[in-house]
Amino acid sequence: MNRYVSTSNILMLFLLIYLLSGCSSDSSTKPIDTVEATIQCSGVTIPENMDCITLESRDITVYAPDLPIKGIAILLHGAPGSPKKVNTIFNSKLLGDTQNLLVATPQGINRFWGWDSVNDTENKLGDVNFLSSVIDQLKIEYNITSDIVYFLGYSAGGFMTYKLACTIPEKITGIVALAGQFRGEFEKCSTATPVAIHHIHSYIDSEVPIIGRELGRIRSVDETIAHWQLKNGCSNTFETIQQAKVTAVSNGTTTQVWQDCSKPVTFSEIDNVPHTSNYDSVALLEIYGWIFN
Repeated sequence: MNRYVSTSNILMLFLLIYLLSGCSSDSSTKPIDTVEATIQCSGVTIPENMDCITLESRDITVYAPDLPIKGIAILLHGAPGSPKKVNTIFNSKLLGDTQNLLVATPQGINRFWGWDSVNDTENKLGDVNFLSSVIDQLKIEYNITSDIVYFLGYSAGGFMTYKLACTIPEKITGIVALAGQFRGEFEKCSTATPVAIHHIHSYIDSEVPIIGRELGRIRSVDETIAHWQLKNGCSNTFETIQQAKVTAVSNGTTTQVWQDCSKPVTFSEIDNVPHTSNYDSVALLEIYGWIFN
């Protein structure tokens, strides 16, 4: 038998001992891969600075600023639509941080109009009751004692803001309707309680025409504004203000502010803006931001 062991054999022996010692080491010393938890709300992943709560089987995304909260803003999406799109249009974080508001965006219904927004003989109140409950639930969950509540809606969400102004005006401080006006019959909106109104629309909007449309019983913006002029006790005179453009291709904004109103009524005509556009949320806020004062 050979009494000598070659150098290569010695190296292999050390390698084997090293490998065996690695296999038997405490697994707790090994690095563990971590996977960040993601939050799903209304079928999409939401940013980590947002919450997701559920009411009546509907998800609601919520942004709570790290500031004293003075009220609530509820965003209503279009149809078909989702909270994600309207959160982008109005920029929930920007709105919450600059105005000290809790910003909530509930999921609508999965039907063509997105919300039960028509004012007629049937006058379905399912969504009205749901959104009224959303206000109550947010106050409880986030310990909000203020009665300041705003609704901001885009397209079908804009339709719904007007129905809310008709049916629960006592719970609403003001509404902002972007490209979505009153639906149905004004006679079915008989409340005498005024609500601050700001309507934003473009004359080239072909999906929700500013002149209204028989399909869906969409009334014109002129009729819609006139109804709230009367309800809010405004005179027939208005001040005209030139404001910034809300998209890269827009030519600017002309805003009319009616005078002598018990609660303000304002209309902003955004020039050369199709219904579906990449809205500048900062410029939009500059236009309707007065409503928070």
